[in-house]
Amino acid sequence: MPGTERSEAGDKIYELILTAIRFEIELMNARVNWLLTSQAFLFVPLVIGAEGRPIGQSPLHPHIPLLGLALCLLLTVSILAAALRLSQWRSKLRGTAYADEQTPSEFSGVMRNTPLLHIMAAAGAFGVPLVLISTWSWILLS
Repeated sequence: MPGTERSEAGDKIYELILTAIRFEIELMNARVNWLLTSQAFLFVPLVIGAEGRPIGQSPLHPHIPLLGLALCLLLTVSILAAALRLSQWRSKLRGTAYADEQTPSEFSGVMRNTPLLHIMAAAGAFGVPLVLISTWSWILLS
């Protein structure tokens, strides 16, 4: 709880929570990378298969766009799961003695909670799938 005494056991819990937060952030980044990699392997055959015709006339249309959409949706759900878990860990961190905002300078490893930075950091994790979903939808409908 904020305001409780700091102890060696509390330090270990704090480090465990930070490790879990770091893991969830890395997991979100890895999933975005998987998504981008998979999409590159889908766009290339779709464009090459068109052989100068409009994409809508490619023999791989609508199969590849549908696969791209499915992968985007699946990975977006998994990214959302990591983001929700990350939120839970951050909430748990706020319940530690290190979350006391009245004396943040006592422990230099702790920075004040800045929700805007968390939102900005998550923009890429959710923006990339949304852009890809929009692109595949546009290709499907064209």
